[in-house]
Amino acid sequence: MKTPTEQTTSTLYDRDYQLWLETTIQQLRSGQFPNVDWENLFEELESMGRNKIS
Repeated sequence: MKTPTEQTTSTLYDRDYQLWLETTIQQLRSGQFPNVDWENLFEELESMGRNKIS
């Protein structure tokens, strides 16, 4: 079994949303932009925008 640090963030998104969120926030705060799971982050932001409009 892989540890959370060995998982890719996209896999982490599917398996443990809260840990994915915490990891993504930390990556953004520390400037680790190449490591950010941009695809899922954009999807989450778009979803938040759609929910606000409704």
